[in-house]
Amino acid sequence: MIWAFSTATAAAAGDGACESGPWDRVATASVADARTIVLGDGRVVRLAGLESLAALARDPKTADAMDAQLAGKLTHWLTEMPLRIRILPGKPDRHGRRAAIIMAGDELLQERLLDAGLAVFMPGKFPGNAIGDDAGDACARRLLGVEAAARLARRGGWSDSGIYVAAARPDALSSQFGHFVIFQGIVRSVGTRRDRTYIDFGEHWSSDVTVEILAARRRYFGGEAALEALTGKIVRVRGFLQEKAGPMILARYRAQIEVLADTQSR
Repeated sequence: MIWAFSTATAAAAGDGACESGPWDRVATASVADARTIVLGDGRVVRLAGLESLAALARDPKTADAMDAQLAGKLTHWLTEMPLRIRILPGKPDRHGRRAAIIMAGDELLQERLLDAGLAVFMPGKFPGNAIGDDAGDACARRLLGVEAAARLARRGGWSDSGIYVAAARPDALSSQFGHFVIFQGIVRSVGTRRDRTYIDFGEHWSSDVTVEILAARRRYFGGEAALEALTGKIVRVRGFLQEKAGPMILARYRAQIEVLADTQSR
């Protein structure tokens, strides 16, 4: 499945999906840094599916300021509102943090930070990565919609001229290898090989922007036919940029690729 995405319908599609599942009440929690929350019982968590908007900043001072602003908001919400938490299955990351979804009052903390323009959605280790996880998919769509609305309104860090969605062109991306990026453009062709699928954004595969999907992951995107149907579509892609015969992102999760519109309706 490739997501046909619009900001107007994303929130409605995910209504209630993020809140499903068992919740535990949390008496106290503190912020160690912009990516780390320490619960009163000593457990250490991070917000599932979220990264500071600093991930898109290339200026170190801007990145530090964005991290500080996010940490400040987190501290306020965690200390001023009743908390509930749902820790997701899976192993801790290399920093010992478990991925968690947190409710502050009646609102999802992930949603608050995205809406304020302080965070960006990062698909890895988030509900919706498993085939058949309809609630997780709907939740991810909802959070992507909140992020898109904040970006359109230029709230928070999105008002900074250095934070943007790049064009799917080598000249726009070649300085960002090794960084988390978001780009969008028209898919020019899709090539399926035995071991992987290539989504190409230019005529010259040896230098233009490409998204790769390994054969074992194709089914997460709806299979070969769904991927080949992307040709001519405007898509938005997010992930860590690699250099491989031009700028390349390896897509592993459905939420990394959003279908925005046909070229005819642009």
